[in-house]
Amino acid sequence: MKRWLAMLAVLSIGLPACIDGDPPSTDPRPLTRLKTDRTYLRDAYGRYVFFHGVNLSGSTKVPAALSPEGIPSYLGKPFDLEEADRNFALIRDLGFDTVRLLIIWEGIEPTARGVYDTEYLEYIEAVVEKADEYGIYVLLDMHQDMFSRHLMVRYNHHPRYGEPGSLENSLLALVPDMSTGEYDDTVQGDGAPRWAVEACLQEKKLDSPHWGTPRIISGMNLDSLQNIFDLYQSLTGDEGDPSEAEWVGYFLASLPGPFPVDETSDLLPFTFWGISHMASLDVARCYGCMFAGDALYPELRVGGRSVQEHLQSAYTEAWAQVATRVGHLPNVLGYDLMNEPGGNFLVLTAIAGMIQAGAAEGALGVLVDLLGDEDGQRAYDALLALKLLPPDTEEETLERWGLAGLDILAALEMNINFDEHYMRPFYERVGMTIQAIDPDAVVFIETSLSAESLLGSGGIGGIWEDPMIRPEGIDQVVFAPHWYPDIYPMLGFNQPPRTFSIEEVRYRDYRPALEQAARPAQYSLGNLPVVFGEFGTYFNFNGIETARAQGYQVSAQILDNYYEAFEAMGMSRIQWCYSPENDHELGDLWNHEDFSVVGPDLEPRGWQAYSRPHARALAGKPISSHYYSPLHYFDPDAYEVPPVGEFELRYATKECSAPTEIVIPRGACLEDAPPGGICPDSVYPDGFYVWLSDGHCQFDPVRRILYHMPSLDQPGTEHRVRILGPLPGYEAVGWRYFFKGDRVLTR
Repeated sequence: MKRWLAMLAVLSIGLPACIDGDPPSTDPRPLTRLKTDRTYLRDAYGRYVFFHGVNLSGSTKVPAALSPEGIPSYLGKPFDLEEADRNFALIRDLGFDTVRLLIIWEGIEPTARGVYDTEYLEYIEAVVEKADEYGIYVLLDMHQDMFSRHLMVRYNHHPRYGEPGSLENSLLALVPDMSTGEYDDTVQGDGAPRWAVEACLQEKKLDSPHWGTPRIISGMNLDSLQNIFDLYQSLTGDEGDPSEAEWVGYFLASLPGPFPVDETSDLLPFTFWGISHMASLDVARCYGCMFAGDALYPELRVGGRSVQEHLQSAYTEAWAQVATRVGHLPNVLGYDLMNEPGGNFLVLTAIAGMIQAGAAEGALGVLVDLLGDEDGQRAYDALLALKLLPPDTEEETLERWGLAGLDILAALEMNINFDEHYMRPFYERVGMTIQAIDPDAVVFIETSLSAESLLGSGGIGGIWEDPMIRPEGIDQVVFAPHWYPDIYPMLGFNQPPRTFSIEEVRYRDYRPALEQAARPAQYSLGNLPVVFGEFGTYFNFNGIETARAQGYQVSAQILDNYYEAFEAMGMSRIQWCYSPENDHELGDLWNHEDFSVVGPDLEPRGWQAYSRPHARALAGKPISSHYYSPLHYFDPDAYEVPPVGEFELRYATKECSAPTEIVIPRGACLEDAPPGGICPDSVYPDGFYVWLSDGHCQFDPVRRILYHMPSLDQPGTEHRVRILGPLPGYEAVGWRYFFKGDRVLTR
């Protein structure tokens, strides 16, 4: 009898599966626009939709080209249209079903307000259309960091003295190479065009040959250098007097001499660029003009408009240009109105206190009030040492620093409840404009990178709580938080990558922090759906050569920690990032960040973590799901084989006739792709079994989708799908299907 059953099973290979009636059609269901429903997103077929996505891409922050006149073009970012098929096929093979497509305000409106780059807009539309051919949703993200790439600081990435991370190496990064008189690298922002920066920083001379030179070294001498030594020692605990070292003479000889404060920005080349996001007055002024210019600088005008109206109306119309291009496309997931808007005004607030008091001690008092005695004193000492506070409050000084006309009271209030007072009206304005063009628009919002968000929710110090509530006038809103642990190098300039062992990160539980990041959705935003718009990790831990030699194991383990937390939360997520221009030395081409899931030549990195089966569309309400990647930690019982590669989905009674769709990634190519471009399976190289509670299923090996059509629809029904590949020593019992490529075995 066993022999007869085995022969019957073999004969069934290649035949269609027919269990509990005819199988569903494997013709792909076209993607549809989505609707928010309580805390869920649902498609036009009535299914609950979840996203396993990747940002596209980090290198988009850097222009594709600059004309001889310096006019930027972002055409071809993230890739040329000729390369779109290759990239979207790989994105799909790696298991991603969604991309968060970066678009750049400067790319849309590069030269002047209201003058649009129509080629770039056409390119954006073409990329979204191409993604639809691969069954990939697109979330459009107007991206920025530190407001603009024109807010930048040059530094020397290859100083003559010291190992990366040392005091001498960090300080020599501030001065140009003596032999060339030039810097070889930059730390910069991205997003807003030059004309927007000039509207905010009207006293600045962006064409000065000093633009980008670290302002701290203007007029520096041995005495002021000693202040940096003192700050370094207070932060690190190091002792000793480095002032007699040989490199100090080289440093002093390389200084450019004094130059006016208005000929460069006040950014410093911190390896973690986010420090400048928090510490720069110029960055704060740009965000302040954008979101709160009417309050902060009530007399500052551009072309007859207030600076706030000048910027917000232009930004809103730039979004309108995008929505007009893509609003008709079925795979538009939504519109992420602004990436990580800046709302940190600690330095501006400190200066306001200084101006109010007429002395530097006023800044100390404000910082102590906001941060407490110890942290306030530490912040004050750092601002003085780094020359981030004006030397006095004379009228001429304030004019040179761009502080003339500043409303002191408004500046003192900027760090309290910024999101509710300023971000919400901004979101309402932009969101309603997009919705008027695209009535199906789903609007994604984020909280700002404010002092309040960094120090904890509920107001600074737990007082004056007035959190952002749900924007009014927008029909469909999603909260899209970001969260990054265990990534950035230590505080300083020209710092090396962080060092981790695998065991050090293997057991970290990210779920509590992720739940805290998602908390505003329930706490004050009206229980919105949540999609994590960014998370991820560096791929150069321990140095890129070591990371490569280790097969990126540390990064893969960190990512697996993320994904297990997201699965436990039932949370959609979009990883940062996929950069087809990734370089082993330059990373993703912007500030040496190295997050890309593909390296040079599109080599997948850490794919065992993110190439994971997942349910993208469910016929019933989700209950739970998990996937045990090869990185999962097992504590098995005696004589049991750990179920490496197990995927299990549970969901409630079906609510629609459309099938549940489960993505089964192909994973990374283990060898060169054969003719036709189909990679061999690497997630389930030997095929996979499927167990079902009810109904039937079928697998599309090209689109990598397992369809499940449940048969039971009584109240209280729980549908279950379990997937597992063959395992040594494990006897598969009770399975209904076995799939391998385009072959199927049914029982």
